[in-house]
Amino acid sequence: MKPLSVFRPRLLVLLALAALIGAAVAVLPALAAAPPEAKLEVNQNCVEANWPCWATPGSSSPASKVTIATGGEVMFTDKASTAATVVWTGSAPACTGVPTSAMTGWEGKCKFEQAGTYKFESSTLWPEYTKYEIVVEAAAAGTTPTTTATTTPTTTTPSAPTTPSEPGHGSPLGALKLASTQRGSTVRGQVKVSQAGAGGRLEVGLFAAGGSLAKNGHSTQKRVGRLVRSSLQAGSVSFSVPLNANGKAALRRHRRLALTVKVTLTPQHGAAVTVTRSVVVHT
Repeated sequence: MKPLSVFRPRLLVLLALAALIGAAVAVLPALAAAPPEAKLEVNQNCVEANWPCWATPGSSSPASKVTIATGGEVMFTDKASTAATVVWTGSAPACTGVPTSAMTGWEGKCKFEQAGTYKFESSTLWPEYTKYEIVVEAAAAGTTPTTTATTTPTTTTPSAPTTPSEPGHGSPLGALKLASTQRGSTVRGQVKVSQAGAGGRLEVGLFAAGGSLAKNGHSTQKRVGRLVRSSLQAGSVSFSVPLNANGKAALRRHRRLALTVKVTLTPQHGAAVTVTRSVVVHT
């Protein structure tokens, strides 16, 4: 038998190779890791029958908060009978295939390049399940940072509400007070008009999904109420917007009606500012 000293150099070489292989195996998962993604779909029966909401595939619980990493994507799919869309209420990611008005039979994807909290609403879903959050965590820190993403601009159309432009510093439109649940056929609220908005024009529009207004299943948003006030004074301005005949008929038929309220203040000088909120009215 050979002495142990003869095998010792070879043993040391084998141990060194094993250590290198182990280190390489430990590095491979980090190199292979891809940006996470999430999938959300309209489930027609969340918690109870005919309570539609955004949920993860195979789940009947509302996905009110979804967390992904920076650079990740969220796939949205609506194959249910309830028409829906995604309306970002603040910072918005870059999206493709997401309709600007509620409809069925669509699939879209949004990519989140920057960390932060992204909030969206779907006013055509069941009232308790209209507001959602996508939390995008920084990859290195693993915690949600305080930075916010850049808002993607949208095109405003007269026939349907669009992503809101939130009022900022020096804006003619200040705080908006609007209860998310109201009773009766009139939507009431209050806005704060700054000195920059004095003398301007206020327009409040009420929009509902076409499918809730008629039995033909149209999914586009239809205006069911409108109020215009000019020569505004600085300070608190209250407004009351009644539903039109189609809106009142839909409210009587369903006993509840999901609305998108679009508030636009156009100052005498400068660009208009628009804020969009979801409201559900009950009989």
